[in-house]
Amino acid sequence: MSRDVPRELWLYDDRCMMKWMGWILSDHSAYMEKEARTNIPAEPQAEQSYALINTRVQEAWENGLVLSVQSNVIADGHYLAPIEGACVGLADGQGYLQTKDGRVRAFNIADTRHVDILQPEKWWAA
Repeated sequence: MSRDVPRELWLYDDRCMMKWMGWILSDHSAYMEKEARTNIPAEPQAEQSYALINTRVQEAWENGLVLSVQSNVIADGHYLAPIEGACVGLADGQGYLQTKDGRVRAFNIADTRHVDILQPEKWWAA
């Protein structure tokens, strides 16, 4: 049985877009939730010296280690949450971390408050 309705009796002009709106909205909602989690204010970690920060970043870059980097930048009266990722680059006072989602995030070593070397998660350790 076929239900072919003549175009003049349609309730709305289907341009093959209306049926996708729910999917687009859910993708946008997921993106906004993820961004809200990344911009959560964090407790300030102990401030480290420039020499210690530089040494840890250099070690992580040479050995491909995972870092947690908290910036010294204050937004809305709070420090931003630390960035975690594998150190994939170091040049001209800038460090580069590859996060779990595959993005590469740059940070200025001079504007860094605290750096920790993390133990990478092993999928077989769970």
